[in-house]
Amino acid sequence: MAISKPAPLLKLGDRVEVLDYPDLRGKIVELRGPLGPGGAQIYRVRFPRKPKSMYIELREDQLIPVPTRA
Repeated sequence: MAISKPAPLLKLGDRVEVLDYPDLRGKIVELRGPLGPGGAQIYRVRFPRKPKSMYIELREDQLIPVPTRA
């Protein structure tokens, strides 16, 4: 019997904040796949900074979706 992989909860373009750093908000720019411990999804997140943006790869459980403005 094949083991089914859980679908990612977040998608490309979603705005997120880092769980331990609520003032650090960014946008998902790449889904890296189930590369984390136990097959955890890894996302590449872009954080706008001056003069250059910062990119960090984080596990799905380290991210919180930010509600979009209406």
